Amino acid sequence: MIKVFSLFSGIGAYERALENIGIDFELVGYCEIEEKRNKAYQLLHNVNQNKNFGDVTTLDTSKIEDFDLLTYSPPCVSFSVAGKQEGMKDIRGTLFYNALKVIKEKQPKYCIMENVDNLAIKFRDDFNLMLDSLESVGYNNYWKIINAKDFLPQNRNRVYLVSIRKDIDDKTFEFPIGNDERCWWEFINPYETRELTGNQKRRVDFAKGLNTVDHINIEGKVQFDRAIVTLRTSGLRFQNNREHPTITAAYGRGGGNFTMLAYKGHIGGITPRQCFKLMGFEYEDADLLKKNGFSVSSLYEMSGRTVVVPVLEGIFKNLLT
Repeated sequence: MIKVFSLFSGIGAYERALENIGIDFELVGYCEIEEKRNKAYQLLHNVNQNKNFGDVTTLDTSKIEDFDLLTYSPPCVSFSVAGKQEGMKDIRGTLFYNALKVIKEKQPKYCIMENVDNLAIKFRDDFNLMLDSLESVGYNNYWKIINAKDFLPQNRNRVYLVSIRKDIDDKTFEFPIGNDERCWWEFINPYETRELTGNQKRRVDFAKGLNTVDHINIEGKVQFDRAIVTLRTSGLRFQNNREHPTITAAYGRGGGNFTMLAYKGHIGGITPRQCFKLMGFEYEDADLLKKNGFSVSSLYEMSGRTVVVPVLEGIFKNLLT
């Protein structure tokens, strides 16, 4: 049995990946300070609150039993193109070093991190410093930018970092290569959609030629057979790819930020259930949280902030089996 400790746990994508591929593991503890995500984590993984060590910045490692695997996905907003891109100038960008403290003091066999690909591109100096820091406390590092569309139909580039303690590393680890070719309309039910907002409907009617009052910009080929339609500041964007665009936490902020699914003439808004599915969770996970009082906006937000489960499954298969 492998012992696991989880930082910045969210709704537990790493734990779900381990469960899905049948890895026998014991959760030593997790850290999640946001109340809703903490409650969701407990519900989805049947975990008691006493396993939550709380704030990673005040974590006392002497109170944590030894473990084999550390999973951590520090907040990405300081590196993301969707944020202000302040990197280490943003306090959230420095939380990696709180994780590093845990790694240095507990010396687990394996550590796995996920973050936005921009960390390894625009903020390459910061990323290299992270790699050097991990190397200095005893780890060999392997990293790769992986697009989730190779594992399920969502276009989502993220950087994955696997650190293996030098004394046990046989240097054979390789990242998984996905070959998924499913289309979004095959992967989720394209008819199970939510009602459009008034703003979305007016713009869609304009694209259909039914609204002659508004004048908006249209990006892409207008068609309603198989398309993802996104509300833009100045109009609409039509995307005809097999994969859904990147799901973001902003879907839950109101104003029609969620995408619209067009399939064989039907068009409606993507639901939190579908977002969970496109992240590799199950419809039933979203249903369980909704049954326990979680709002639609909070479900959107949690799905946009988690990690794509099948990518983690591939990493764990190559690393642990």
